Amino acid sequence: MRKQSELSEQKRRIPCEMYDKVNYMCRRYMDRMARFELDYGFIVDKATFLTAVDEWFKKAPVFCSRLVYSPISPCWKPSGAKAEDAVSFSEPTDIEAAKKEFFSREIPLKSPVQVKIALFYNEGKTSICFIWNHMCMDGGGFKAFWKDFCGVYNDLSCGEYTGTGFSSGPRGYKEVYADFPDDERAKAKKQFANVSPKCRHRFPFTPKSPDDAVIIAGRKIDAETFIKAKSYCKSEGATVNDMLIAAYMSALSKLIGLNADEGLNVTSAVDLRRHMKNPERIGYTNHITFIHCTVPQIGSGIKETLKAVAASTAEAKQDPFIGLHGLPLLNIAYKTMIYAQAEAVIRLFYKNPPLAVSNVGAVDVKSFSLCGNEPTDAFVAGATKCKPSAMMTAFTINNTLSLSLCVYGNDEDSKIIERFFDEVENGIAELASSV
Repeated sequence: MRKQSELSEQKRRIPCEMYDKVNYMCRRYMDRMARFELDYGFIVDKATFLTAVDEWFKKAPVFCSRLVYSPISPCWKPSGAKAEDAVSFSEPTDIEAAKKEFFSREIPLKSPVQVKIALFYNEGKTSICFIWNHMCMDGGGFKAFWKDFCGVYNDLSCGEYTGTGFSSGPRGYKEVYADFPDDERAKAKKQFANVSPKCRHRFPFTPKSPDDAVIIAGRKIDAETFIKAKSYCKSEGATVNDMLIAAYMSALSKLIGLNADEGLNVTSAVDLRRHMKNPERIGYTNHITFIHCTVPQIGSGIKETLKAVAASTAEAKQDPFIGLHGLPLLNIAYKTMIYAQAEAVIRLFYKNPPLAVSNVGAVDVKSFSLCGNEPTDAFVAGATKCKPSAMMTAFTINNTLSLSLCVYGNDEDSKIIERFFDEVENGIAELASSV
């Protein structure tokens, strides 16, 4: 029989799941922070917001825990932190500068909370800004969380809160296999190989420097242009994700001077919740992996690039185990070795994608409503990458496409990113003009 003290200690510790460990390993390539902003046209109530955060912390204590590193087996230790330790309220005179400063922060691994939230009030409006440790959840996890948060906030505001609303489901990666039929599940767990194609092209950043600082760049594509471009893609049998990859490839080819007959590979994020019948049953966690979109020739313009991308991704989607390749091997490494050994071995084979696109998808404004107020705008950005890695993150709200790219760089890198976004915007506008 285990001693009561041992059982109590277990309750005070939360295991680091496989994806937690993978994102911890990636601290060598990025700052581990994810970023999300939602703007509302009313004043969000402070007391109600804090109460909702406290309820969230109770159901998902990993967000109010600190990472306890161990070369044997790292884990999370709940800190007992409260909403006040994570949330700040202010009325800055320069709200854009305040947001920039907030999003440039980094949460230390030993912090008692793994999320920081800033509510900026300005002229009767509220901007709710989040940064969180990517070890805890991805963009899909955040969208699930915020939908739940809005429901709890609304119930609290109406005095109808019953103590439920936040998920406390499992966070482990194996949940992705739960809904496969038995024979398919067995096959899915044997997808050990995950071959990465060689990618010799790089984003044209300046060389790394100790003086590099956080750059968070963004660009918006208006709703009219995006809707028309999406319509053109549909007529060509392409998806929005295909369009984003094609626009990335086309823009990059102009920056680095690729010829029409040259090939290119861009890595694309895949949400593994696609394999789940009811993703709401799991907790707030990471279920993202990456697949490769390789085109043998980029073509002479974005339309040709789009056709090549659509053909590549259509082939990838034929795989019933899309995104699951390589995960069993990661699991074996973490299960059969102590953590320090596993990280060293995995790093030998891990390749941080130099060119990548992550599409967070559409913001559901109705599900994200607070007391009947839908978000009027939003901003999403991934982790700040180390050069030469360049990941473009995308999402839509009210049919407006928003793009971002975060990297440690300098003023010249900022100018390069702006030229890149100019070309992305030109490419999407060209597709829109063909409708």
